[in-house]
Amino acid sequence: MSFIARRRAELRRAVDGLPHEWRGPVRAVLHAFKLPLRAMLALRHLPSWLRWTMIALANRMTHALLTRVAVPIGRRRTQARLAQGIPASLWGTTPILTLPLKARADRMLGLQSQSLVLQTYYIARDFDFNLERVIRWLERHAGGLIAPFERVLLAWAMWRYDVFHFFYDKGLTAPVTRYGVNPAELDLLRAAGKRVYLYAYGADVRRRAETLALGRWNFCAECPEPGRFCTCTPESAPIMAGMAERATCAVALGDMLAYVPDARNLHYWPIDLARVPPAPTSRLDGPLCIAHAPNHTHFKGSHYLEAAIIRLRAEGHAIEYVKVQGVPNAEVIRMFSEADLVADQFIGGAYGYTALEGMALGKPVMTYVRAPELVESVEECPLINVIPDTLEDALRWCIANRALLPAIGAQGAAYVRRWHSIDAVAERLGRLYEQTAGFPEATLKPIRNARAAVVAARLTIPQAEGWQHPYTVMKGDPAMLMGFTA
Repeated sequence: MSFIARRRAELRRAVDGLPHEWRGPVRAVLHAFKLPLRAMLALRHLPSWLRWTMIALANRMTHALLTRVAVPIGRRRTQARLAQGIPASLWGTTPILTLPLKARADRMLGLQSQSLVLQTYYIARDFDFNLERVIRWLERHAGGLIAPFERVLLAWAMWRYDVFHFFYDKGLTAPVTRYGVNPAELDLLRAAGKRVYLYAYGADVRRRAETLALGRWNFCAECPEPGRFCTCTPESAPIMAGMAERATCAVALGDMLAYVPDARNLHYWPIDLARVPPAPTSRLDGPLCIAHAPNHTHFKGSHYLEAAIIRLRAEGHAIEYVKVQGVPNAEVIRMFSEADLVADQFIGGAYGYTALEGMALGKPVMTYVRAPELVESVEECPLINVIPDTLEDALRWCIANRALLPAIGAQGAAYVRRWHSIDAVAERLGRLYEQTAGFPEATLKPIRNARAAVVAARLTIPQAEGWQHPYTVMKGDPAMLMGFTA
């Protein structure tokens, strides 16, 4: 088989891996550009001057496609869809576990919503559009055509969607620095009348100086290699400000509010309750089983947890400790469901998705929350709020009061159903649209109706009784209570 035949076979397999609705249009485009594609497949065998001439031509053509065609057509299509009350939204492109769930939340509000990623991790691959295989093929055989491909992708998205939801690290086109949605992309989307919302997941916004100023316990305090995992440098601050001012609304939650200028505080981590139904309640006898699933142990304070367990075992307490890393999310859920207590993180100052999954399963969850305002409906929140200095005492309390753990777990399940379900996030997104999107009445009416239904349903979800404990988030920052400051 010749070089070109092999490349064409690989491209055909990549197209076969696309969602069903994409295959026909993509094949039609490939057929229309059969001759140029044959030349692309042979780029490595062309003289360098001809290869770069072709790439330059592709760049000019796709740039013209965006600015002269996609922007005006995208603006007209958005105006028409909003007037008819049938807006469409896109969630991308960082492969966050909850991306498909956020799209589902949008669909509850009446939006035609989908998720799209350019790469995936081992923990989740359940996205509407996954272009990883196409991107990898281009990287191997036609790297210079990645930018033109991204422009065509952006033009397609402008034609199809009216609301864009991105995380701060990347949009549909390559960032100009390590992190950040390309400013040119944001300008084009706004010129096309699109609504653009930006969200944080942690590493995409976290800067070292601001983090260290938060207090004794923070994510940077234990970082083994500053600059590797997060944006870190102060140079990212003006980049962040530029993105925020171009967006319809900049959004953040938890500790990430400290890094995004004028960010709206909105809890946007939804839980699929059907996937994590309440598990058997915590046992009242036998070893206390503690489950811990850190992605990076240094950011979770794992060694503090393990040191406390060693000391308690030395005192004669029976503790079973189970830790996993780098496994599919389904395995984490299974481990949590068999535990008596879930350990999230103890230095960051804001609970993560692990805490929500643990609570959804009806398990007591230990974590560190720096301030009550970082929690939705804090008076209902049953999290066991600890830092490394109070971790051992809190574990000792759990051992001595095991009879109370089932009630704490039951309140956690009710809390997640009320405030972190897909419905609850949909209600908050609907409020965000009402206040910032400038939608016409035809689009706003179904959003208002959906929000009202969620609020009414929330009132029917009962809370547990007798779950209160000495370590609630309402009591305030345990670090401040112990006299720790920055």
